Amino acid sequence: MKRFLALSLAFLFLLPVLVLAQEKGEKEITIQRERYDYNPAGRRDPFRDLLSMRRQRQRAKGSKLQGIRGVYTDELVLVGISRSESGKYYAMVLDSHNFPYILKVGTKLADGEVIKITSNQVVIRQITKSPVFLRPYKDIVLKLNMEEE
Repeated sequence: MKRFLALSLAFLFLLPVLVLAQEKGEKEITIQRERYDYNPAGRRDPFRDLLSMRRQRQRAKGSKLQGIRGVYTDELVLVGISRSESGKYYAMVLDSHNFPYILKVGTKLADGEVIKITSNQVVIRQITKSPVFLRPYKDIVLKLNMEEE
């Protein structure tokens, strides 16, 4: 089917050239094609899905930061929230390897920053580099699952 479609399109594009050559009385038909060189350096991939919410990350070996600064927002699971005597909230989260971290307002992550912690949720401002979003960030809310006993 693809070959038939390609041959029919090629024939449709060559038909005006053949007709003009026959009208002029020429016996030889020469077809010259233009040469196209595409250099994708510095450009985005036109076949990448722009509407997908999850970004593809290319992580080079050894380039991941250590500690909480190397953890991405989508890897976090909220386990608990506590409040200090001064009234500040702290959140305990687990990463994808079940390693615990303590978050407070202002904690930097690999792709964002903690901007707010309340008694039952954590708000993380995730930096996005997607042309789909109007703002260069989006706010991710991690809610604490309260189970009734």
